[in-house]
Amino acid sequence: MPGPLLPGSTIGVVGGGQLGRMLAQVAHQFGYRVAVLTGGAKDTPAGSISEIEIAAPFDDDTAVERFLAESDVITWEFENVDPSLAEAAAAAGVPVHPSGAIIADAQDRQREKRALTAAGVAVAPWRPADTSDELRDAVEHLGVPVIAKAARFGYDGKGQVRIDDPAEIEAAWTTLGGERLVVEAVVPFERELSVVVARGADGTVVDHGVMENHHVHHILDTTIVPAEIPDDRADEARALAHRIAAAWDLVGVLCVEIFDTEQELLVNEVAPRPHNSGHCTIEAAAASQFEQQLRAVCGLPLGDGECRPAAMVQLLGYLWTDGEPLWPAALRDSMIHLHLYGKAEARPGRKMGHLTCVGDTAAQALQRANDARVVLSGR
Repeated sequence: MPGPLLPGSTIGVVGGGQLGRMLAQVAHQFGYRVAVLTGGAKDTPAGSISEIEIAAPFDDDTAVERFLAESDVITWEFENVDPSLAEAAAAAGVPVHPSGAIIADAQDRQREKRALTAAGVAVAPWRPADTSDELRDAVEHLGVPVIAKAARFGYDGKGQVRIDDPAEIEAAWTTLGGERLVVEAVVPFERELSVVVARGADGTVVDHGVMENHHVHHILDTTIVPAEIPDDRADEARALAHRIAAAWDLVGVLCVEIFDTEQELLVNEVAPRPHNSGHCTIEAAAASQFEQQLRAVCGLPLGDGECRPAAMVQLLGYLWTDGEPLWPAALRDSMIHLHLYGKAEARPGRKMGHLTCVGDTAAQALQRANDARVVLSGR
């Protein structure tokens, strides 16, 4: 980037979801305009608050051409997009951060595993499988149990099947649609950690500390920061994230998900964008993950990412089953912060928003956030 992109410029966001919405909120605070390419939907969480919403598929050449013409820089809130969009941006002279190469690696689990290994970080034992015979060979090599995951387009537990017996192999192959797979050994771990790291165009790297995450039905349910782990373990986790950011020549924000096993830290996967586990940074840090994304992609100095003790609890669509949640009841605790994503339809597993709380300790903040969530449904 020849120089910083100044306020008044337009940030092009690929994807119309809640991560883009929260980025747009920060961009407007800083005086930038926002253009969103949604992938097809209209009145999306991000697009509905942006100056420009282009409600068209990511492979619509006319829409992409307009998107590039409107944007001074492009970033991502959704990585499952054909990387040719980044190539089109390069041809049009529009910077893209993170790069199309990082997006291509992060959206394909086989490429991601190889890229992580090349960066010198440990991952769980795995094998690629592009046919049912290769799936059988992978299970034989790794031993059961394993998790077979679609190489592309899987999230929140979708696109993956656990295999506990070789007799389940053919059914797993059929369930996953005969797609290219990553087959991973099931690794016992004590906790799942994440580190959201930002890297600027000048190579400066800043992180938000180490988050500790808890999932329910494969969907992130709660996050605390800092993680309840020894300092040396936290330093090791942060170093892993910094190493990946540098090795991949990242400009932007990256979330590194990590399994903390008894013996070592294993990188599970990465997301080249802000992440649900970093939502509490909005209240807990001087510069949130979304502000860091904006600063990095615009060539501005990165902010202070250090977090005070905090917690986040996810609000899923089931909370709307009996009508509108009881917001006043939850907000009686003055330390509770509400974030809703502007989604019109609530469905049981759909992420509709989150609550955060900052406290003297992460455990205290989590208790208050959980208590607030419980009263939303009147139970």
